[in-house]
Amino acid sequence: MKTIKELKNNLFFEKKNKKKNNNNNIEKNTTNNNSNSNLKNENKNVIENNNNNNNNNNNNNNNNNNNNNNNNNNNNNNNNNNNNNNNNNNYNNLENKNNIEFNKNNIDNSINVNNNSYAQMIQYSNIHCIDWSSLISVHKLDLGSSNIFLVATFLNNSCEYNQVLLKSSTTIVQEVYASVLESILMLPIPEMRLLEFSNDEYLQMSRSLLTISSKTNRSLHDYIKLELLKSFFLIMEYAPNGKSFKDLDYKEYFSGYSGEKKLNQLGQVIAFDIFCNNSDRLPLIWDNVSSHFSNILFYDIPNRNGWYISLMNSNVTCINNSSFTIGYRKYITRVKSLFYSIFKRPNIESNQIKKMRESISKSYKINLSSSSGISIQRGLIQGVQLIISRISISILTDTKEKLRHLVKIDSTINAWKKGLDSIHLPFLSDLLETMVLFC
Repeated sequence: MKTIKELKNNLFFEKKNKKKNNNNNIEKNTTNNNSNSNLKNENKNVIENNNNNNNNNNNNNNNNNNNNNNNNNNNNNNNNNNNNNNNNNNYNNLENKNNIEFNKNNIDNSINVNNNSYAQMIQYSNIHCIDWSSLISVHKLDLGSSNIFLVATFLNNSCEYNQVLLKSSTTIVQEVYASVLESILMLPIPEMRLLEFSNDEYLQMSRSLLTISSKTNRSLHDYIKLELLKSFFLIMEYAPNGKSFKDLDYKEYFSGYSGEKKLNQLGQVIAFDIFCNNSDRLPLIWDNVSSHFSNILFYDIPNRNGWYISLMNSNVTCINNSSFTIGYRKYITRVKSLFYSIFKRPNIESNQIKKMRESISKSYKINLSSSSGISIQRGLIQGVQLIISRISISILTDTKEKLRHLVKIDSTINAWKKGLDSIHLPFLSDLLETMVLFC
């Protein structure tokens, strides 16, 4: 099991040195399979080590209470240093143990959650080495299009709050596949890792979530029970202070130089959504889309990579690749028509972009100008160019194959296998070739 960074690096390495390294790759895969068989025990050891460290620290604190005030101060400082070292060691241990982790671009800013009494006290978001027994609250975060996250809040021994997002889905495989591609393209996505039901941590998470929710909210408790049956969860970095598209003060947010950059970035995201046929965020190709740019969070301050947005949830929806399928032909035709318009006259707003603006105005009373449409259009062109420069048919194929062996045990309904089978590579290949035609 590899982190997404390792997976991404391997994909590019294999593409460049495929013939030279076939034997080495087979040997590495064998090693990874052996590591996978020990994953559960390794995770358990990490958790036990954490508990032992906490017990040792508690014993030290009790002994220190017998000393005078000056010694207390010195010992407390030493204990804090020891705690930091222990945490760093635990983190490094976890990285070295082939956990199923998907490392994404870190987000410097955070998601605003309504009715969250802990929002002003959150000090960090750490998705690694979670002590599920320290869970103190859980509530829903609804970003639209039936995409609901669970916000889990923890309180550690240092009285520091930690929050993470939890998400399950019937299309979890497609979402993970899209996230890998986003990482290759360096699009703004939160750090996350996959947790499967065969892992000991899944049981710890389940017990804590059900215990806390049963005391506070019966309907939430019932919802969590159903989600846990889906067998796979994403544990995601929590980032406060983000806003959904419909909640933006658009006149202020999209004004000035930074406003143009935000629109440009939105266009790059649209390009990726076109490639993946992600209808949750795609009001451009399909008609009667129920939401616009759902699962995108917007920030006032850019992250370290200059992005003002974060893609909270992505998906890939492949249509049957037969050229005689009506839906397939319709989609490819509309994509070609859009690309023809924007690449031929990049500084003139296309009819498709104009219709998208009108749809946004009708749904949210957000009236973007034609110049805003052109900024989105330019970003879309950049996004297409980025995709064809970084994504290849071999990368699409290798990514799917690596995900096939990512989990140890599939669910009783073979959810992982069915998800993989729904990713039709010929459809993605045709879209990639269509993009190449216009660049």
